[in-house]
Amino acid sequence: MSLLIKVMSWLLTLTLLGLAALVVLVFLDSRPLVPEDRTLSTAEQAWAREWLVAAKPQGLRDGERITLTLSEREANIIGNYLIDKVGQGRVDVRLTAEGAQVAASLGLPWDPEQRFMNLDLSLAGGERLPRIEQARLAGLPLPENLVQTIAERLVNALDQAHLLHHVDLQPDLALLTYEWHRDALANLGSGLVSADERDRILTYQNVLVRYAAAHPKPPTIVLADLLSVVLSAAQDASQGTSQSDPAAESRAAILALAAYTNQQHIRDPGQPDARSARTRFRPVALLGRRDLAQHFMTSAALAAQGGTALSDLVGLYKEIADSRGGSGFSFADLAADRAGTRFANLATGKRQDAQAVQAAAREGFTTDDLMPAIDRLPEGMNAAAFAAAFQDTKSPAYRSAVAAIERDIDALRLFQKATR
Repeated sequence: MSLLIKVMSWLLTLTLLGLAALVVLVFLDSRPLVPEDRTLSTAEQAWAREWLVAAKPQGLRDGERITLTLSEREANIIGNYLIDKVGQGRVDVRLTAEGAQVAASLGLPWDPEQRFMNLDLSLAGGERLPRIEQARLAGLPLPENLVQTIAERLVNALDQAHLLHHVDLQPDLALLTYEWHRDALANLGSGLVSADERDRILTYQNVLVRYAAAHPKPPTIVLADLLSVVLSAAQDASQGTSQSDPAAESRAAILALAAYTNQQHIRDPGQPDARSARTRFRPVALLGRRDLAQHFMTSAALAAQGGTALSDLVGLYKEIADSRGGSGFSFADLAADRAGTRFANLATGKRQDAQAVQAAAREGFTTDDLMPAIDRLPEGMNAAAFAAAFQDTKSPAYRSAVAAIERDIDALRLFQKATR
């Protein structure tokens, strides 16, 4: 059960982040669609924790099916418990004979005006899985072709992963039947990209694995070295025919390296036994730090797939969350986020820019090409310290600090070449 919860939480988070990127470009609502006055009691929180723990698939055989039954009240408790783990917001689930109504409101923590992203879904019972009849964002209906494209991609990914087998929606009752597979997450992630792009990503994953195996020491690999290797391979692939797409090759290379840096294996659905090809990950570092390499590559992957708005959104969301109880707000992390975003925009943008980045990779990147110095950037700031120094992310002091980081990135050799 923990696998299913992780998958559904991940899909929910991915969907919300993608929609949030769209909302940032459009507008937010001043009021939540789902009132915030309904908070979980201590007993409900304890029940949700115990339910999730008790439902873990301990001792299940590979391929074994499990059916979960949730009443409308229980579905709301679980949904709001999971949203509380992500941030501020509320969800309201209504189960009827015709299907389900799902309303969700997510508050954005960096927004001083405390506006909300409101999502409203109408689901109808289907043969195996519910179908989306209507989706509204910020009160506006989303285009039907966009909704269906997203829905079809998710359904195809679930089918490929052999994970969610059947969902039966009844009045005040939801029955979810899924199959336990230890490789379900890898299969699901592979199914969320097109077959052509997945093949490219798998090719570059193999390039990274072979390079790591051939260079066993030191145990930690410098990110600049891996970027040089994988984008050199992208240049080779881009020179095959006149129809080649250097930006697409670089995009796939960046996604493969982002997965490797975060120690995530990309599953080949054509391989019958995923366990026989487990990737042996090596730690990857930027300026001697693994966390900076992860920030850089995650932001690069998000920018390559979802654009700058999504990449910036995720990076800032994480830093604000860290200031409220995590490792603290870090301008060094933010610099890595911005450097990764800028790098991906250059590497996957115009054809000539993509070719120039691949040529620079062939010469060999250094860390100084990718990332500015961070020795003077504040780190580990809790919410009070951040507020005292910068007030909020709209203040002149904060904007000045971010502008200084952007100037430092502009001064990097790679970006200097791009502006000539």
